[in-house]
Amino acid sequence: MSESVEKKNSSGLATAGMVLGIIGVVLSFIPIINNIAFFIGILALIFGIIGIVKKVGKGKAIAGIVLGILSIVITLAMQSAVSDAIDETSKELDKITGNSTEEVLKTEANVTLGDLQISKDEYGLTDSKMVVTVKNITDKKKSYSFHIEAVDANGNRIDEDYVYANDLSAGQTQNFEIFTYIEDSKIDGMKAAAFKIIEASAY
Repeated sequence: MSESVEKKNSSGLATAGMVLGIIGVVLSFIPIINNIAFFIGILALIFGIIGIVKKVGKGKAIAGIVLGILSIVITLAMQSAVSDAIDETSKELDKITGNSTEEVLKTEANVTLGDLQISKDEYGLTDSKMVVTVKNITDKKKSYSFHIEAVDANGNRIDEDYVYANDLSAGQTQNFEIFTYIEDSKIDGMKAAAFKIIEASAY
């Protein structure tokens, strides 16, 4: 192969490197498709380096190298950002669906379960209630739901109830009454029951 033909081919590679670099940069901003941009960027980088080594089409070769590196860097940055966004969305969905109960109770809300109060009214009917205090400990307005269970000494469920705290402002506290109706057959068990939050959601 003559020197002129070799230089022409090398110059063509430098041009191809620049063109691929441009395509790579454009595609690198598009999620999923930017997987292709990563490999295009590598090709642009290789072609640009060949152009520099062969000392032909130096400007195009340098442009190809720079654009190739940019497309690789942008692709990695975009994929990292998308991955972080997916992770964050997944965490928020877990909080909404009750799959992050411990985190909600640790970072989103303070919940205090009062004592269960059981008494008889003047007609001999049973009055009962447990006061649950919910405080929004975030800096944003939040809504919560809590699933509260009463269990016996063996861990068997006696009864359950729910608290729904809607639109609590940052730092706001609200009281709720639960277990306001208890079947007569469960009263003795409820007096000795242990109470726990088995599911917490924040949204």
